[in-house]
Amino acid sequence: MIEKKNDMTLNMNQLAAMLAVVDGGTFEAASRRLNLAQSTITKRIQELEASVGFPVFDRSKRRAILTTRGVRFVGLARQTLASFETLARFGNHRDGDPEGRLPLWTIKLGVTELSSMTWLPSFLERSRVNVPEVQFELTIDMSSNLLSDLEDGTLDLIVVPEMPFPRSTYVRKLAEVELTLIGKPGLMPDTQPIPLAYLKEQAIIVQGRTSGYSKSIRRWFADHGCKLENSVRVDTHSAMVGLAMAGYGLCVSPRDFLSPLIADGRLAEILTEPRMPGIAYTLAFMPNPHESLLKTIEAQICEVVDFGTPFFR
Repeated sequence: MIEKKNDMTLNMNQLAAMLAVVDGGTFEAASRRLNLAQSTITKRIQELEASVGFPVFDRSKRRAILTTRGVRFVGLARQTLASFETLARFGNHRDGDPEGRLPLWTIKLGVTELSSMTWLPSFLERSRVNVPEVQFELTIDMSSNLLSDLEDGTLDLIVVPEMPFPRSTYVRKLAEVELTLIGKPGLMPDTQPIPLAYLKEQAIIVQGRTSGYSKSIRRWFADHGCKLENSVRVDTHSAMVGLAMAGYGLCVSPRDFLSPLIADGRLAEILTEPRMPGIAYTLAFMPNPHESLLKTIEAQICEVVDFGTPFFR
């Protein structure tokens, strides 16, 4: 039985470790989420239980299952940690002077290439003023890789095309992006819309197998009886567009993002029957001890998110 020791002091690191175990389901998942050795997580939980004088977790279970008192304690711990973050952010202001505030938190943010070429630079610039207590570590990758990193705790928050998420994931739809088929002017007949069957013999440029965006496009073509037999795989959206401009094939891309190239004749929009589908972009994060901070970042992203305007325009 755990007995309270008067010389032990409860601290925020212990609370964060406990909540990471609760949200991740295991001590191993908590160690990945907090980037700490599993032995450190175990030690902090042991110290926490010694401080409060009762077991928080039922050690007879394989997974990290809370005891009855542990369930009540976790609710209080979430409130306490959220209040601490609020106090820390307040205390980091120097008489309201934005220049006097230093980063206290690091958010590991993952996005796909389209975000990096549209709203992300503006968001990062604004965040220096709006949330100067936060610094960002960025990962730009394919959506399935980002989701994998989110699940194992390598990333805190991701913005990706809509995809199947684990049940415990918090997901918010950010925008519906209109897609269109593009190619070099003169490559396709002027008579449009073009039946999808006509495209079976065309080279279709897509991103790699780990791209959720390209998976959804290939699935859409297959659902309409048009299996892409002659596809060309590349790693980036910019490579797709470059190859399409060179006449190497056709590609499906967000329409608004490429509208300047379509307007000046460097690319041609190819209308199809049926029309290309839209694709939803979402923000997602897993249960996290710092959920209130992630909600703040979510609100900041929602203010600037725009997948149609290149940041260099």
